[in-house]
Amino acid sequence: MIQAIQSNPNSGVARTTLWLTLALWCAWIAPVDAKTNVLLIMTDDQGYADMSCHGHPILQTPNIDKLSSQSVRLTDFHVDPFCTPTRAALMTGRFSHRTGATATYSQRNLVRLDETLMPQFFAASGYRTGLFGKWHLGGNYPYRPMDRGFDEWLGLGNGGLGIADDLWDNDRMHDRYWHNGTIVSRAGFSTDVYFDSAMDFMRSCHQNDQPFFTYLSTNVPHRDNNVPPSWMTPFLQQGCDRDQAAYYAGIGRVDWNLGRLMAFLDDAGLSENTIVIFMTDNGTIIPLTEPHSQIDTVSGMRGMKGSLYDGGHRVPCFIRGPQQLLGAPRDIAGLTAQLDLLPTFIDLCKLNSPDKTGLPLDGRSLRPLLTGQGAWANRTLFLHSRNGWRGPQQYTKGIVFTDRWRLILNQPNRYELYDIKADRSQTRDVAARHPAIVAELIAQYEAYWDSLGHDQPLGRPHVSRHAELKLTSGWQRQIREGRGASGKWPLQVVDAGTYRVEVRRWPREAGAIAMCAGLAPAHDPELEYVGHHLMDIPGKTLEIEAVALKLTGEDLIRKPVASSAQAVVFEVELLEGNTELCAYLEFADGTKNGAYYVYVIKLRS
Repeated sequence: MIQAIQSNPNSGVARTTLWLTLALWCAWIAPVDAKTNVLLIMTDDQGYADMSCHGHPILQTPNIDKLSSQSVRLTDFHVDPFCTPTRAALMTGRFSHRTGATATYSQRNLVRLDETLMPQFFAASGYRTGLFGKWHLGGNYPYRPMDRGFDEWLGLGNGGLGIADDLWDNDRMHDRYWHNGTIVSRAGFSTDVYFDSAMDFMRSCHQNDQPFFTYLSTNVPHRDNNVPPSWMTPFLQQGCDRDQAAYYAGIGRVDWNLGRLMAFLDDAGLSENTIVIFMTDNGTIIPLTEPHSQIDTVSGMRGMKGSLYDGGHRVPCFIRGPQQLLGAPRDIAGLTAQLDLLPTFIDLCKLNSPDKTGLPLDGRSLRPLLTGQGAWANRTLFLHSRNGWRGPQQYTKGIVFTDRWRLILNQPNRYELYDIKADRSQTRDVAARHPAIVAELIAQYEAYWDSLGHDQPLGRPHVSRHAELKLTSGWQRQIREGRGASGKWPLQVVDAGTYRVEVRRWPREAGAIAMCAGLAPAHDPELEYVGHHLMDIPGKTLEIEAVALKLTGEDLIRKPVASSAQAVVFEVELLEGNTELCAYLEFADGTKNGAYYVYVIKLRS
């Protein structure tokens, strides 16, 4: 055919054939409808200043710095001051208060089931979706990642390292993980495992011509800061204490893995068609401050994780991707937040909306800021910083902010107002000088509060035929020491019938250990343990005489504990509806603790 075209290039047939051939070739190498991949990377408790491109005097993060230089950098980007609310707003594009996930524990970390989550938008648009790392939005059905839109999931339980819901004796090296609902073991440091798994997932998608949404959410540098001692040495030599050295070492490992990841994207030919976002979930846990100061000397911001001030919720956000979508690398100073990312992906990636309730988004597409086309109107954002079972309380521990003003709500009629343009460190309260501004922001806050509705029920795992529930209470150290826990779980029974309720002191994955027996310390010799919830302490022997079980509206059921028993099992009939399951360990001295582990599985209808 090519010879025929060459011999008579002016013939109509030859010209038509040539154009068809070129069109087919171009379609093969660059499909017109090729979808843009998205890779969202989020670290845990890494602050705005905790990278060398932002001036940190100790940390060296060359790969984060390189990504920053290649990215659009949102310099006034905000999240919630704690893990779960940030993740809830990120996944829904809505203020965390609306989602029900307002705290990190006590079932205040479960996103309401009528919310549509980010992976569901991607899945509805033909993408493969994968989560690798921390979720913290529910560990039981129907709140698990695999129930909320993720095709592939490898990560922690419902929280952080060392809580009862994490898999037993995890310490970040050679740990156990949940993989699509099944417990698996993986060799190596957890950060390396997550990056390796994410790259395997993206490689598989690319080989099968599937666009992907990858959520890579590390559980470092969050305490406990367990790392190999050699990783800490460079920081100890610079005068850091052990806590700082381990914290910085965790960030350093993220940076090293980020370099591997960027090289993988280049080698696989994915860099040109993948949006890469790097962000963190709240402020730092180790600010560099002068004695008796709350001001970080690197960022100039006041406060840290959990704080109402900018140091608690203003974080880095770098977005790298196709220049036709994002424009050239540069700083953008507009007021933005994590809840803007979902509407941005919907806009840039042309995502379909799943067939769900269609709740309105609070976030905005960043397209006008990225392209310079269209207006970016002034806006007001709202946050709360109350990490507890009660949820947010009006006028208490709240923040109302615009691109200029920060209104801090400590309690009713006690306000602080800061002009962030003139006072980045928030040291000069100007509320008395600007009563009209305070009144205006309070009015906006009250309208926002009224829009939330006042029914904020706890999320309830479902008791059903679909999945076994693993209910947990407390921290692993607390369990080893035999200290108290609540032992109470609000549940929703969706399938009436007979259920097996298995109460344990030690979780199943800890092995065949009697409830009353002690347990040897667990210390991985490859790690230096640095933190508050360490597992390298012995498990205390307990004289447990009985286990008591109570369900809402039912009498207390009590069973004795044999000295060799690993669990006490009950069979109970459950009716549809809400209930509260309470389980207690009763001791020989007449005291009791809430149970630490309870497994619930359906037997028959």
